[in-house]
Amino acid sequence: MRSTKELLAIRIKQLRKSRGLTQEKLAELIGRDTKHISKLEIAGSYPSIETLERIANVLDVEIKEFFNFDGLKDKSFIKEEFQKLLQFSDEKHLQILYKIHKDLIN
Repeated sequence: MRSTKELLAIRIKQLRKSRGLTQEKLAELIGRDTKHISKLEIAGSYPSIETLERIANVLDVEIKEFFNFDGLKDKSFIKEEFQKLLQFSDEKHLQILYKIHKDLIN
């Protein structure tokens, strides 16, 4: 499973790209150099809270969005979590989950 540092790096990059910004432009807007942004996005270093605040302001997101890793989990983690859901589901919910999954893959 990926480390928190790696997930944070991926999330910063994902949010930056979703706003159509290059590393160079983001660096300029937050008053840092491009190498700093690059290191953050390859999990070479953790950002300071000040840097996270600056990035959040430029990207127009709340800081908590940097830690929304739901879409970034490993396949094995997702499978484990899904198994837990299945284990504690009653028959009615299992049928619903099955139908949803079947519709998604068709």
